[in-house]
Formats: sequence, structure tokens, C-alpha cells
Amino acid sequence: MNDEDLTKYFCTDKHPRFSTDFFADAESYEVWEEIDFADVREVEGENTFTITAEDVQFFAAASLDDEPLMRDEQYAANSAYGELFVPPVFITSIIFWCIGTKGRGNWIRTPGARNPGQSCVIHEYLRVGEMIRIKMKPHDRFIKRGKYYLQYKVDLYNQDDVLKIETITTLILPKDRESIRKFLAGERGVAD
Repeated sequence: MNDEDLTKYFCTDKHPRFSTDFFADAESYEVWEEIDFADVREVEGENTFTITAEDVQFFAAASLDDEPLMRDEQYAANSAYGELFVPPVFITSIIFWCIGTKGRGNWIRTPGARNPGQSCVIHEYLRVGEMIRIKMKPHDRFIKRGKYYLQYKVDLYNQDDVLKIETITTLILPKDRESIRKFLAGERGVAD
């Protein structure tokens, strides 16, 4: 499915500004074997993400969640929470947006990558209206059962520099650029 096919699903202000073609910049993505673990400086993400009611409502609809705390602003305002609830799994959308396509961390868009799980510590729940930015750095890289794992520590901060969430983001990646090229050429089941 290409971007044109997906435009019928675009419902928020951010949708048209986020490319769904993860193949487009694949040649510039970081690669497992090339990431320099001698340089573990923390860097900022390429973008910031301002959480809107529209974002939360679309996320609930897209994940088929009927919870009125995420869909109905009036209901949520009259609840103990007092506003729309931003679910913890929403951080995945924020991280993808904030990392961007250029520079460090863009390996999370690698075609053929698999997600074996994440770890997450929530210090404070996210709220509608907050502007979130991320700081990230390489955390670990290892081989397990012949698969190439890469981890980054990604921390989410709000506009007041409050640490909201700490994560360890993990993917199983192709080992090298050649393996990515094979995947882009349609070869599936690439071992590396």
C-alpha cells in the first residue's frame, strides 16, 4: 500500500505530514553493524510532538478501543481523570514522530525489522496539550539465536523539561545494508 492508498485514512493534522513509506529513506537509516557504540552521546529527536485531543481520539478509533475516556472529551472532563486519557501505548506514535527520518535513531523505520518488545517506566502520564520531545542514545546491541538486536534508550520530556517516560526500544534488524537492500528488492525471510 502506498501513501496515496493511505490518504483515505488520514484524519488528523499530523497524518499528511508523516510519510508512511518506510522504504523511501531506507538507504540513510542507521544499520545494526554500523552503529558506533563508542559514541553513546544522548541526542535530541528530529521533531517534537504536541498531543492533541484529535490525536488521542484517532488512536482510540484506530485501535478499536471504545473507551470514552479516550474518545469523548465531555465524558472525560467529568471523570476523575478530568480530561482525555492518553494511553501508555501511545508513546510508540510519539517516538516514531519525534525520531524522524534523518540522523540517529532512524533505524526504527528499517524495512523488515521485527519488534520483540519494549520496556517502559512511566513517571507521569502524558496529557493532551503537552509538547513532547525525546532524548535518545544507543543502549545495547547483541546477537541472540542468530538474530541481530538493537536497543536505544529513549526518554520523553514535556515542554517544561519534566521526564515523563523512560523506554528501552528494541528491534530485531537486518545485520547490514545489503540485507536491507535484499528486503527492499522483495526477498523475504532474509536470515540476517
